[in-house]
Amino acid sequence: MTLDIENLYQIFAFILTFLFALYLLLTKTKERTANVYIGLFILFMSMDNLDTLLMKTSFYNEHPVFYFWIVSTSFLFAPLMYFYIRAVAYKGIKLKWSDSIHAIPFILFLVVTISQYHLQPKEIQLKILTTTDGFNAWFLPVSKALLHLQALTYMVLSIRVVLRFKKIVKENYSSVNKRNYLWILQLTFVFVYFVVSGLIINIIRFGADRSYEGILFYVLAPINIAFLIWLIYKALSQPYLFNGIDANIKLLEEYLKEKEQLQKETETDTSVNQPDLLDSELKIKLDNYMEVQEPYIDPSLSLYELAKGLELSSLELSVFLNKQLGKNFFDFINEYRINKAKEMLEDHGKNKLTVLEILYDVGFNSKSSFNTAFKKNTGFTPTEYRRKYVLSPDKN
Repeated sequence: MTLDIENLYQIFAFILTFLFALYLLLTKTKERTANVYIGLFILFMSMDNLDTLLMKTSFYNEHPVFYFWIVSTSFLFAPLMYFYIRAVAYKGIKLKWSDSIHAIPFILFLVVTISQYHLQPKEIQLKILTTTDGFNAWFLPVSKALLHLQALTYMVLSIRVVLRFKKIVKENYSSVNKRNYLWILQLTFVFVYFVVSGLIINIIRFGADRSYEGILFYVLAPINIAFLIWLIYKALSQPYLFNGIDANIKLLEEYLKEKEQLQKETETDTSVNQPDLLDSELKIKLDNYMEVQEPYIDPSLSLYELAKGLELSSLELSVFLNKQLGKNFFDFINEYRINKAKEMLEDHGKNKLTVLEILYDVGFNSKSSFNTAFKKNTGFTPTEYRRKYVLSPDKN
């Protein structure tokens, strides 16, 4: 095997991914489950690079029994990345027996290759290795198509996890750690990139015109290495980057569907739309509590904590906010924080307070989140608002 640029890339990628996978699998951390998922994903990725290198040597011709074993792990790439994204989004989530369905494509691939290749005489195995007719004529195109279909399916499932995560956060928490949320978005983006780039590579590889294959390699190889180095940097520099939300928390619409189903089954009125207090009374109680107690200044305030203070269930409060006020918990709390910030910015006695001090005083924990929410509410940045409504000559 000659050591050209492509081979050097495969060797470098194999060493890099293999060592990183070992680090993730052997290091004991609080996020052990998530580390196992991403560790196995990267380990199988390193094996894929090794398989490419072995294909360019005479290894498989001399030892045909080893062929297809590494390739079979390709059907675990997408499920492992999906499980990893799900694990970092929801803490405490555990595998169930029903999750074994995700291994079906991998098992089917093994069954076919064992029966049609590994149990065959060595002469047949060598023929399959060196020709593109017979078994390979249908098996390779079909397996590649199924592999990409699987990857696209899990890409969609991963995006759904991210969207559901964001919605649950807004329904139950008053602040979002943007660095953590950005991490899960970045992971999903990387997943989408590998799915799409892999699809493009195989379309060109199995197409009639393969003249672009070399160009595509020189474009994608540096990007792949950059993603790997970035992932390693993130894992080493910020090992506890992500702290997921409780896996038992559900969306409001999911709770309501369960209640509706329970009502149909028991034929009793279990509606959560009829709390002990009338809507008008609850609104007065909520407004008074927010004005007097100012719970929103706590940056970690949750739906559960506010409901507890009002002597309501989380579900009753969530239904009231979403159905009666038309706001999720996140927007409801931030509206109070913004109004409090406006009062402080308009107060001439607090002109010496910086915007940073004000945002922390009203319950925000991120300058970017505060600026975004403030501009959405007022049309101005906090500094512009203070300059326009407080420091302008006609206001002094």
